[in-house]
Amino acid sequence: MELWYKEIGFYNNPFSIKPSAYTDDLFGIDTTKVLEDISAGSILFIEGEFGKGKTSILKKIINLFGGKKKVVYYSCNRADNSIHVESLLKGGRTFLQKLFGITPDEMIFLLDEVTELSEEDSEALLNEYQKHIKSIVMVGPSYKKAKIANGLKEQIKDKVVKLGDLKEEDAVELIRKRIGETELLSNDLIKLIFKKSKKNPRLLLKNCEEVCRYAVSHGYDKVTEDHIKKAL
Repeated sequence: MELWYKEIGFYNNPFSIKPSAYTDDLFGIDTTKVLEDISAGSILFIEGEFGKGKTSILKKIINLFGGKKKVVYYSCNRADNSIHVESLLKGGRTFLQKLFGITPDEMIFLLDEVTELSEEDSEALLNEYQKHIKSIVMVGPSYKKAKIANGLKEQIKDKVVKLGDLKEEDAVELIRKRIGETELLSNDLIKLIFKKSKKNPRLLLKNCEEVCRYAVSHGYDKVTEDHIKKAL
């Protein structure tokens, strides 16, 4: 059986939540200041609940700076729960830097899923900051609950970026970016699904997929309010 989205002319699932599936466009937040702070050299904390766009921001940073081999990414939810800053910096070296044993400078350090940093790891980050590390971007659900050493928190200060809820117009723009002006979903129905998705972008995409799959599998090329009630 053909995939539901191919039946209506899409090559890929337009509502995919995989980070690599679509662009790094963000809705409901201006990332200009964030990128300016990273370029200037800062320690930032990006705070937001699951599905609010933290991964999209990281993807945007990697896309912007990664091609210059200036980005080190590390997810703190790994089993060993230790950062090993020096090893990660060495892992980001170019061929010539590896050949001559040179540690790269001006690196951008991305720490994903930050829930707890040990005193040792915090000190290692601070020691490398403004030496080999130009900027540090920490990402997690709560800045207050993150167990970051005081010295590192002092450096962050007012550099906490909070990801809030989408607005209705942001939700419509997000979905239109995915499906274009097709009549599959009207703007009013996008807004209805948005309300049922608790204003969460990731849940919005998943619910739109469920509703559209339901409609197409039942022989419709347009979603109705009744489809939303039955699918969700």
